[in-house]
Amino acid sequence: MKFECFTFKLKILFLINLLPLVLPSLGQNGNLLNNNSINNLGNSNPASLTNRQISYIKSSYSEKIESRGEFINGKEYESYYGRSIYKPLLFPDKKRNSTLFTRTRRYSNMTLQYDTFLDEVIYTDTSRTINYRFPQIALNKDIVEGFNLYLENDSLIFRNFRLAESSRCNLKEGFYEIAYVGKSKYVIKHISSFYVKDGLNEYKYSPENYFSVGEVFYRVTGKRKLLKLFGEKSREVKRYIHLSHIRIRQADKNQFISILKFYDSLSAVGK
Repeated sequence: MKFECFTFKLKILFLINLLPLVLPSLGQNGNLLNNNSINNLGNSNPASLTNRQISYIKSSYSEKIESRGEFINGKEYESYYGRSIYKPLLFPDKKRNSTLFTRTRRYSNMTLQYDTFLDEVIYTDTSRTINYRFPQIALNKDIVEGFNLYLENDSLIFRNFRLAESSRCNLKEGFYEIAYVGKSKYVIKHISSFYVKDGLNEYKYSPENYFSVGEVFYRVTGKRKLLKLFGEKSREVKRYIHLSHIRIRQADKNQFISILKFYDSLSAVGK
């Protein structure tokens, strides 16, 4: 009996010591144990209640103490474009900060790069060196929901469109930049194609623009295809494009976003 009481007191002390560490994160997720969870278990024994509370806190606290590198699940990434002038990496010379999203977690301050030819997210592990360089890993797409690249003059938000969702949206599976989301939507497939020049393997960067005014996306390569998406609003959008001096084949992301915002404004006022 004395041993049981001593064990119970230790568990109480453990619970009290963990509370200050966990309560800030629990504030966003609800009470420590809500009334339903206690009533459903149907056990009013104080020791049993404490066990359940400790178990709940440990499960929450684990998010703070588990390995930061547990997301590393993939294959070693080897640079295959060393002699290439035009490399398949997305904006390789631009400084960036990155965030990675898995199904359960968010990892900030990452060193990430995106290979536009292989459609792979590359993680550089700066915590160690192998053969005098930081190892790189092509992350397993099955665990990556998306990632953000924060550049000096832009923020790129990527989502992983898996086969089931991409088929519904009329897209190929893979990573797409979410450029704009309103009533209309705009995503970019950053992609490179391979060619040989002067005996060197080169990679031509050719991003593809996809637009949607419903559930399905369509690739747009010219003004006619773009206006066709807007239906009865196409005349007003065409006039906006003309007044804004936008050339669709040379338009950048911000110009496309301005067109979609104008279209959404027409829909909002019922014009």
